[in-house]
Amino acid sequence: MSRIVNTYLAGGVEFMHPITLLLILNMAIAGYVIYSRISGKTINPNWIEAIKQIGGFALAVGTFGTLAGLFLAFNALEQSEQLIPFQVIMGGLKVSLITVLYGLIVFFISMIAYIILKLKQAVSATHIG
Repeated sequence: MSRIVNTYLAGGVEFMHPITLLLILNMAIAGYVIYSRISGKTINPNWIEAIKQIGGFALAVGTFGTLAGLFLAFNALEQSEQLIPFQVIMGGLKVSLITVLYGLIVFFISMIAYIILKLKQAVSATHIG
């Protein structure tokens, strides 16, 4: 568990926290849609579309975080007066990919929820009509 927390913090809380909030928001929307379906209430299809859009936004935030991190890292390398070991540079590149990887994971989770809910919606519509 400590390794996951350290990786999360290494990704930079400026970008990791917003991605986590987007994941929580998406899971809340998916829970609302599932609860509404179980309760027999009709829902606005835009709720299901929101899951896909929020997942895409999480991926965009992760990508932006990676690009911003790379920009700052390359700027620091350019300003450096000394030779930096290759392993240090590769370690920095590895860390810079954490935000885009996390955004991609949130996007995958969102797309799985979106596809399942969309298929359930299509099956429900077929049974009604």
